[in-house]
Amino acid sequence: MINQETDDLWCRFKSGDDDALSKLYNHYIHDLFSYGLKINGDESLIKDCIQEVFIQLIDKRKKIRLSDATPVYLFKSLRNKLLEELRSKNRKMGIVKLISYEDACHEISAEQSIVSSEEDQIRSQIMDNALNTLSDYQKEAIFLKYSQGFEYEKIAEILKIDIASARTLIYRSLKKLKESVIAKTRILL
Repeated sequence: MINQETDDLWCRFKSGDDDALSKLYNHYIHDLFSYGLKINGDESLIKDCIQEVFIQLIDKRKKIRLSDATPVYLFKSLRNKLLEELRSKNRKMGIVKLISYEDACHEISAEQSIVSSEEDQIRSQIMDNALNTLSDYQKEAIFLKYSQGFEYEKIAEILKIDIASARTLIYRSLKKLKESVIAKTRILL
């Protein structure tokens, strides 16, 4: 969906068009759900929180500025709602679950999985091990940057840090991943 289309939907929603809200929901639901899984693996909780975010949109319809009506607003709202729920239910086990190598790649069909070579399995294991060296916070930042394509400014806003810290966090995370991959590859050679 082109930005102009989403901007138009936000305008229509603010004007009271519930069909526009439905279209926004359908457009963002998969990305929000994927992001929610990075924060917590409880699918039921994630679905409930996404519903709450959209209910809050309806409640705040008149107060939301169009400049706030962006995907960042939805991601930030979902993150805040999930963390709030995790704290209130005392189920917080960490901010982010493991970002697996498969999440970073395109989905592989069953046939391709069966045909995958030993080299692919080794590469996958190396990447999994490298990702395990990152902190949960680093994994979350990498997900936002490379899976969702957010700019540093938006990542900083979502993670509630300044832009320079977001850049540093991504840089150090990538550097740590690279060093880990190189070290693991040398061991295998």
